[in-house]
Amino acid sequence: MRHIILTGHSRISEGIATAIEFVLGNKIPYFNAYMEGEELYSKKLREKISEYPPQDDIIILTDILGGSVNNDMMKFLDRPNLHLVCGMNLPLAVHLILSEEENTEQLIRQGIQAAKDGIQYCNDIQVSANMDDLGDY
Repeated sequence: MRHIILTGHSRISEGIATAIEFVLGNKIPYFNAYMEGEELYSKKLREKISEYPPQDDIIILTDILGGSVNNDMMKFLDRPNLHLVCGMNLPLAVHLILSEEENTEQLIRQGIQAAKDGIQYCNDIQVSANMDDLGDY
């Protein structure tokens, strides 16, 4: 079985988890870091991880490479089948949830690429419709 956990600074993980539930209906565990009342997020996350059997894959998504949250999560890498991915965003999380890829490492690599491909400077995209087709905005 595979599990996804979100954690990041302030409420970023909560926002992404809420969006996932809105779009897909899936409830994903999340942990807000460095907020008043959330000082023990790392301890709570460790408790969540301990709920899963060691043979289960766990993917932890964090916000920033080299950030304090990601650095805290590096301490969990000694757990078998735990995968840590930084640069968390909604397209990455959705890909990880919806993909039927069985190999978790391959799934993560595909998800990272899909997330990268989804970041676009929209001014560079050719629009075939003229402004009249767009209606009022």
